[in-house]
Amino acid sequence: MPTEEHYVVIGAFAKHNNAIRWTDDANRKNFSAQYAMNQARQLYYVYILKTEDKRKAFSFMMKIRVETSYKDAWVFSGKLGVETEEAVVSEELPVVEEKIPVKEPIIEEVEPTEETVVEETPEEPIVEKPKGKPFMFRLVSGEEEVLGEIHVLESPRATQYQAYNGNEVVYLTAPRNTEGAFIAAVQAPGFRPVEITVDYNDPSIYSSGFGPQNEIIIPIELVRSKRGDYIEFNKVRFFGNSAIFQPESKIELDGLVDLMKEQPKYKIRVHGHCNGKQSRNVVTKGNSNEFFETSTLNNRATVSAKELTQFRADLVKEYLVSQGIDAKRIKTKAEGGKVMIYPQGGTLSGYNDRIEVEIKKGK
Repeated sequence: MPTEEHYVVIGAFAKHNNAIRWTDDANRKNFSAQYAMNQARQLYYVYILKTEDKRKAFSFMMKIRVETSYKDAWVFSGKLGVETEEAVVSEELPVVEEKIPVKEPIIEEVEPTEETVVEETPEEPIVEKPKGKPFMFRLVSGEEEVLGEIHVLESPRATQYQAYNGNEVVYLTAPRNTEGAFIAAVQAPGFRPVEITVDYNDPSIYSSGFGPQNEIIIPIELVRSKRGDYIEFNKVRFFGNSAIFQPESKIELDGLVDLMKEQPKYKIRVHGHCNGKQSRNVVTKGNSNEFFETSTLNNRATVSAKELTQFRADLVKEYLVSQGIDAKRIKTKAEGGKVMIYPQGGTLSGYNDRIEVEIKKGK
């Protein structure tokens, strides 16, 4: 079974020349940068580390975010490029056909009958076109294409949405609302959220023209959410209404542990955020030793939004301390629900539950 590889990626591009330019720029900054095609996305990924050690990849990614201009570096796990075997080149010899005498076929005359059998030639299968109109939401920041998702919904309060990858052709059917419009909400890590309302029948206000598949191209310019020494976690998530990590949170937390150990002068402030300002009944870690699963030793309590985010920020601190980081290097701040990045009742509101880490480099 092939070993999974992990890449620290600093850019993704549809155009080959842009990938070359970005790679050259990174190499001038003393990185060992390369690029390769992500076949699934049909984008060139520029990366500065390739390793089989997932924890090492996340640790390096955080270091790059904090110490360089590549604030939106991320880890791609999988395979870039195409594995091909070397072709075996052999000398082609002329083929000599041996002529074998063949007897002339004997053709018997057959009297015609009333019934004539006509052979039917099979029809080529008809490839059905997807229903609806083709769109392509082009996510960009300057000249750089941005990886992200488009969530298509019919109203800000919709309970369901369809998710699509940005920079790909998708087919959308006509909205069922009276306005004949849909909302396209962009979710791209490291960038501010964007929502646009598109008239399905006349999308020209946002469109920049048509693509090769007659798709309606809608470019969306994204703005970076922060440019300071912040780390906005993408994978650190909590169970609903709790201050207990979901298991997939561990890899990013361990990356932060490694960064703190590598840079002993770093100090951090952990900011906890949640969706909404209302009080709620929540589960906290209590006396359990488990950070990544619920336990009978967990506590239940009705707390304010600010108290919930304090519990969550403290949980991050407690985990870092359990991994050998001095508690004096870690401060916490409860933000409650005052800095939400998505509408509280919208389909993306779950992303308001998040952790941000502010880095103080020290001397």
